[in-house]
This record gives sequence, structure tokens and C-alpha cells, in this order.
Amino acid sequence: MGITPYEMNVLRRASIGDMLVRTAQRYPQKAAFIFRDQRIDFREFNARVNRCAHGLKKLGVEKGDRAAILSHNCDQFLTFWWALMKLGAIITPLNFMFKAEEIRYIITHSEPTVFFVEDSLVQGVLEIKESLTSVRHFGYINLSSKDKPEGWMNIEALWSRDHPEDEPEVEIDADDPATLLYTSGTESLPKGVLSSHLNFYIDVMCAVADLGVQRSDVVIAGIPFYHVAAMYLCVSFICIGATSVLEYAPNPREILELTAREKVTLWVWPPSLYAVLPHLPDFEKYDLSSLRTCIVFGALSAPEVLRQWERLLPDVGFMNYYGQTEMSPLGTSLPPEEFSLRPTSIGRAHTMLNLKVFDPNDRELPPGEVGELVARGPSIMLGYYKDEENTQKAFRSGWHHTGDLVRMDEDGFVYFVDRKKDIIKSGGENVSSREVEAVLYRYPGIADAAVIGLPDPYWSEAVTAVVVPMPGREITAQEIIAFCKQELAPYKAPKRVVIMDSLPRNPSGKILKSLLRKQLGANPS
Repeated sequence: MGITPYEMNVLRRASIGDMLVRTAQRYPQKAAFIFRDQRIDFREFNARVNRCAHGLKKLGVEKGDRAAILSHNCDQFLTFWWALMKLGAIITPLNFMFKAEEIRYIITHSEPTVFFVEDSLVQGVLEIKESLTSVRHFGYINLSSKDKPEGWMNIEALWSRDHPEDEPEVEIDADDPATLLYTSGTESLPKGVLSSHLNFYIDVMCAVADLGVQRSDVVIAGIPFYHVAAMYLCVSFICIGATSVLEYAPNPREILELTAREKVTLWVWPPSLYAVLPHLPDFEKYDLSSLRTCIVFGALSAPEVLRQWERLLPDVGFMNYYGQTEMSPLGTSLPPEEFSLRPTSIGRAHTMLNLKVFDPNDRELPPGEVGELVARGPSIMLGYYKDEENTQKAFRSGWHHTGDLVRMDEDGFVYFVDRKKDIIKSGGENVSSREVEAVLYRYPGIADAAVIGLPDPYWSEAVTAVVVPMPGREITAQEIIAFCKQELAPYKAPKRVVIMDSLPRNPSGKILKSLLRKQLGANPS
């Protein structure tokens, strides 16, 4: 009797959905995740995911289809995502802070066949629903008991007990895409990063080898699931058999409460949260003794913040982490044993990556020289969706070009210097300066504008708008910030506006942002 194509495929494939099957077999009664008042073990989670996969198939979702979701963190998000991976379909998660036009662009570009929206966010989508022509089925996620839109399905109907719990039979290859995440570049429009099942397989290996994740770990999954860092952690924890405590959105008080109650062992947060947590009222009453490791990502923490944590939790190991959506998001990490020796380093290359530093002509630079960080390895994205030009540009010379300027010492430790392009890293999120500038130019009375990031103890970098008014026009910082918040997700809106008579430019007319950073950094008032 011959072997079918599916049997041959499933025999030795690298599919992330299969990893959940194995974890459910090894640790069936262990908690996969905890959310609000429910605990779901791995066996029930796998069964629910399978029912959801069959429910999606009934809607017509097939391998290669895109499926969008707009929601805060919740168990429904995880079930939907893992079901899509078992079908070979591709999830496109949207930032829950996006406004209507930001949503419209991503849905139009990615062309999903289904779109599920958290109930409290439905109204913003209804405004543009008729223009989202690729979407055949709209659904809602019931998290706050808001009024439900007529004709929209409840996402939980996808995993009705009427659907079978057997594994869906779909041929999936290692290089089949699994996620389509939109990340800000310097362009005004975001690029879609297409990542594969193999990319996430490699994530799991590096979580063990480079981050020291263990099956006994408990992590707070508070980083929004639209963010690649959250997806990396989620996949790794489920595949290893650790437990995730889901948080609807990062909440400092709740982080302390959950850590104490659930005996959390691992924190992964941007510097802004580490800066604010010790200053919460009654901080000292929370038992944080279960913590083993604290990972800092997005930027380096301020030295005074690190010194404070060393006093508070002297036995906890701190790590720096650097990654990119395009690398799933691998890059470098600085382990606890090196942290006190090199606190300003972002660490060494992850196990599955080869990193070098190139000059503008793609020639390798010697140790200590500043250049662009480039990478090779199986965690590199498939490419930018529908954007061959930028894919080829990023992959030139057979290396992924990060666009980040670094220096690497003789021992392979990497030190972040600056961004080749004007990306601002604020509160763990990337903000495109050009996107914000485009909005500023729409504000009546602004003649010239530049957006830069300035050091900030909370945001790491505060989005700062420097504007020049039109002659005879009066503009105020408060009105400009309010205007931007109407047009952009809140984290993209300027935290500060500086009004000047003119902007410094070079002879060719280019705004000298480096000079602005120097001037305003020295005069923060």
C-alpha cells in the first residue's frame, strides 16, 4: 500500500501546530495558560485549537489564506492563532491602538478572508467595513459584553463542541508562512513581514539555548500578541511546556499581583515598565521571590534603574535582548553572568544566527568599528509581503541588513550605536518618524516639521515633534498633540512639541536631525 502525500509530509515536517500536539501528549494536565478566572491545560487547549481549525475550514479558510485579528491579549486570540497554524493559514494581528485608516491600509494590503475584532473595538472597524472587500466573514470577540454587531459571528462558535477534535490533515512545509506582521519602517506605510513555521521552530531552540527557558517557568504574557516578542514567547512556552499567565494589556499593578499569586519566574518587559514598577504604592508588600530572570528588550535600561533592581532583587538575573521582527525576533542577548560586566552591551549572537558588521559597501568591518549589523540564519523572515524591492534591498549580498548601527568587540559582544533610519523606539514599540511627520504636515499652520526621539526615563525615547509655524500663525503644543492622537495610535503621537523659528538643514536641504537631537537633548526644557 502506497504512502499518501499527507503521510509523507507529516512524517518529518517542521510545523508549529505539531509542537502543541506533542506538548499536549507529554503534559496533558499542566496549565498551558491562565486568563482571568480560567486555567486551560495543554490537552484541552489542543482539543479547542483542533475544533477551531475545523470551524475555520467550514468558513472556507484554506492553507495560505490570511486571517486578521484586532484584539487585546486573551485566550480566544491564542486559540484562533494556533488553529490557523494547524491549517497552514497566516495570521495578521493588528495593533489594538490603530485608528480606522491604519486598519484599512493593513487589511487592504494583506487581503484576509476573515477578520475577528474585540467587541470594544468593533465600532472603529464598522466605520470602514464596506471598504474591506477581501473579508468574507467578520466576527467579534466577547471580552466586555458590548453590543454585538448584527451579522457578525462570535469567535467562540469556531470551537463549538459540534466540531471534531481530530487533527486537521493539511500538508505543511517548514518554509510555509505562519505570520504576517506589519512593522514600521522609515516609510509612511508599514511593511508586512512574512515569517515561516521554521522561523518559529528556531525561536524555540534559542529560547532554551540562549534565554534558559525551562518547563517549570511561568511567564506573564502581557506584551501585546500583535508584537513579535509576544509571539516568540508564546510559541516557545507552549512548545517547551511552560505556563503563560495572560494579561489583557500591560498593567504595572497587575504585573506585581500576578507575579506574587502565580509564582511567576520570568519577566520580559521594555525599560519603561522596569522604571515604573518599584515606584508603585505598596510595592514592598508583593512577594517577588519566585522571579528567576528579568529580560529587558526594546532598549537599554537606565543605569540607575538597574542599580535599584539589584538592591531590590539581588538574586535575580537580568538580561539585555535585541531582536527584529524580520529575524523572528532573534538577534542578541546578554546573559545574567555577563550583565554586570557589560551592562551597555546587547549581547552576543543567538545560537542560530551569524552576525557581522558591514560598511556601506557591504564589506566586513574589524572589531570596534561602527557599521550596520547584518545577519544570516534560519530565523530570517521569508521577505516583505508584496514588496520584492525592499526584500531584495534587505537581503543584498546574502545577508539580512538590519538598518541598525552597532560595533562588535573581539569577543563578539555587540553594542548598539544608532539607527541608520529614523526609527524611534518608544515604550518597546517602533515609531516611524516620517509617518508622524506626515500627520504633522496635515495640521493647519505648520510650515515645517521634524520628528526625533529624545532620551526619556519612562519611554526610553520620547517621540518629539519639532515644528515651525507658518508666518503669522499661532500654534500650541497641546493642540498639535491632540490632533496627532486623533490620527495615530497613542504611542506614535508626540509626547512633546518644540516650536522653533526654523529647522537646521544641510546645503542639499536635508533636515539635520542629529543636530536637533544634540540641541534638544542638551536643553530638555
